[in-house]
Amino acid sequence: MNSTVTFYITRHGETLLNHLHKAQGWVDSPLTERGIQAASQLGLQMKNIEFSAAFSSDTSRALQTGETILSAKRQNELQVITDKRLREWCLGCWEAENNDKFISDMMNELQIKNDFSELNYRLPEVQEIIYKSDITGMVEPFDMITDRLESFLKEIGDTFIHLNNPSVLIVTHAFAIKTLQYLFSKEMLRKKPKIKNIDIITIKWDGKNFSILT
Repeated sequence: MNSTVTFYITRHGETLLNHLHKAQGWVDSPLTERGIQAASQLGLQMKNIEFSAAFSSDTSRALQTGETILSAKRQNELQVITDKRLREWCLGCWEAENNDKFISDMMNELQIKNDFSELNYRLPEVQEIIYKSDITGMVEPFDMITDRLESFLKEIGDTFIHLNNPSVLIVTHAFAIKTLQYLFSKEMLRKKPKIKNIDIITIKWDGKNFSILT
């Protein structure tokens, strides 16, 4: 019988910078009380899923979200393992920028008018603007971001595929999730323009291919 690995990939809970409507890439900030409560609620909703493993990016906001989810669903014995491959995009000059200004700057650069979903569909071009304007030396090219995310999923998928249809929890970030959608189901970027806090997508790995279910 062929096994498949199911990745439950969620964005972290609301943070202080989210609450202040600031862009947040490699800059970190703590979860708000609302963010903690939402993560707990997600854990309760997932109480019937037995995770074989749990991972998060190496930011405190992702790690705390993962630990809160596991605690709420009473799987505290499972440790959340951090991996920097699950990091958000580094936003360079736009780190902690006002969200509305960040979006308007990108739309102006790409000559897009009033169509947020089009901005998502042109994700590599958005990242190219960030990369070319970078003065920090920290911003990655788009292919480096896709490579790290895909290599993580393949490595973890191959590690657990020998089990009987295992489930793996992953806590990451909005642009990281959009990048996975771009790779495996590009049309989802138009159907679901925004990745909100605690939004979740499900990706399956059959040992050869990835497919997004939701």
